[in-house]
Amino acid sequence: MNHYFLACSISGTVRQSVQIAFDDLKLPDQTIRTLKEKNTVSIRPSLSNALKGKLDSLRSLQRELYDECTIHFGDAHFVTENYFYKAHEYIKDIKYATEVANNELRELWDQEYAAWQETAENILRPLFEDEQEYDLAFQAYMKVFPTKAAYHAPIRVSVVGPLPVVLEVADEPVQGDIQSLLAYENNINTAQVLEAAKASAADRALTMGAELLDDLDARNITKIGKQQTGSDKKRGSWEITANKLKLISDSVPGFEELAVLSTRLLECGKMLTSPDKSTYRQAQQEFQVIQSSVRSELESICNNRDQSKGLEKLKQSLALSSKYKTLCERIKSTENISHLNLLVAEANTEIDVYEQRSKHLRKLIERRKELISASADNLDELIADVKDNPNTEIAVDF
Repeated sequence: MNHYFLACSISGTVRQSVQIAFDDLKLPDQTIRTLKEKNTVSIRPSLSNALKGKLDSLRSLQRELYDECTIHFGDAHFVTENYFYKAHEYIKDIKYATEVANNELRELWDQEYAAWQETAENILRPLFEDEQEYDLAFQAYMKVFPTKAAYHAPIRVSVVGPLPVVLEVADEPVQGDIQSLLAYENNINTAQVLEAAKASAADRALTMGAELLDDLDARNITKIGKQQTGSDKKRGSWEITANKLKLISDSVPGFEELAVLSTRLLECGKMLTSPDKSTYRQAQQEFQVIQSSVRSELESICNNRDQSKGLEKLKQSLALSSKYKTLCERIKSTENISHLNLLVAEANTEIDVYEQRSKHLRKLIERRKELISASADNLDELIADVKDNPNTEIAVDF
């Protein structure tokens, strides 16, 4: 699979906030002393809340582009041919949204300038008794706000690529030949970063597999809904997992079957919400099959991956999965506190492995404690008392 380097940056072309830097403000010594005495050095307000809001919104789109279309290592992002057109649409949306944001900000300059003026007054007015000192500091603060001309287009989007990643073997560079040196360095440097990006993506896939197994073990089939399958407004956890595994498997071999199973799981989850009884029963059977297949596939993946943090999490999740159901049943059937405490100790060794099963185990333990505590007598103590005093009469109300 061919990979392409892609970079999309979103930046403000004007100053966005102000750290109180006394030398920059060029204020008299007395004014600076007053500011220092009031500990104002830690204040760093945004000059324009509207500009900050627009930048945050555009950077959310940037994150979606990277999350939905690329694998990455650090700031180096790579897109495959299968995700090129999707990435292209994201970039078009980002550029259009930037143009709209700049047009709106241009109209908001007077309003934002007035808002900054009020902010500066609120910061400085309590600090100065001397009106002249206050005015000097206030004017210095107002000068850092972007001019109306600078605010004409204060956000810039810059895109590099997609550029083909050429990983053909390059000979040792010839002294003085810039082209051979470029080919050699590009091959070595880019290959290293791309391999690191693939390793990082594989580690994420392993972690997602561990979390998926955690969810499937703890998930009651009657409680599968929009949180797992998603809705028009928000994607569900299974939908996110399926999409990300599909993206990763496009770059990293070994996760294709897990991506297929995740997609099947998502489709099955939607069928489980069907009001049609026949469809629901079919989905129930399919869910059990997929659940078992996911566990088998994850076990197979474990045997074919190098050691990493994600692999360690997956191994822990698989180890817990093998005894999780048994532990649940033992907790639900215990009859006394001492026995329950032993099971609590056993559960605590696994309690931090994964979130959903941990929640379920805690609920089971607390529920069992309540049931046992609600009894007037501990069952074991009652039985022992009867054995020690066989002639004891027990009153029974009918």
